[in-house]
Amino acid sequence: MPNKRRSTAGRRARQPDSDARGHLLDAAIALFAERGIANTTVAQIAAAGQVTSAMVHYWFDTRERLLDAVVEEHIAPRFRAVWEPADVGHGEPLEVVQGIVHRMFDVTEQAPWLPSLWLREIVNEGGLLRERALRHIPVVKKLAPFGQNIARGQQRGEVNGAIEPLLLFNSILALVMLPQATAKIWRRVNPSLTLDRATLERHVIALLMHGIADGKAAAAGRQRGRSRSTA
Repeated sequence: MPNKRRSTAGRRARQPDSDARGHLLDAAIALFAERGIANTTVAQIAAAGQVTSAMVHYWFDTRERLLDAVVEEHIAPRFRAVWEPADVGHGEPLEVVQGIVHRMFDVTEQAPWLPSLWLREIVNEGGLLRERALRHIPVVKKLAPFGQNIARGQQRGEVNGAIEPLLLFNSILALVMLPQATAKIWRRVNPSLTLDRATLERHVIALLMHGIADGKAAAAGRQRGRSRSTA
């Protein structure tokens, strides 16, 4: 009896390329950052990844699993890259802050899509990555010790006493991420604006280390404020 060819109907195709899944995930992330997750279809992801929609389902089964992969494989590792190298609980506070800023710029340089995705899908109310991403923020192991270290620096007179230790990281995050996430808007408003990494990093470090006014100017400003309040 002649051999019959086995039907392949309904079966998944063999993986065509070991890098295909990663390429498809990169394409999805780029679209999510550009237009938002809710406004991105499977067909658009497939077209950007140069595969069929069936292949998107082959690799990720459901949209929820695709979003899980975005966070687990691309966002969470970058959270770790910012926090894990830092001795946030015992390092010299100003050096710890500068190290965090530098690593955040390293991360956004390697993943230029991250600021936009952070703003669209984590910060914004209803962002579809918020809950997934929040699970990877090291509140107990890193954020709390960081705040305690800043507070000790204040007690030693090394850190401005007016700073709220638990809000400092929020400020760092905003200073690094927001200008990059909104770069296209501000370049339209002011085409001469420079938003390269070196300029942004220098600006953020200067703000964090020295503030807008130098020590004498800041003291004079506080004195004028007290004078007005008692007038």
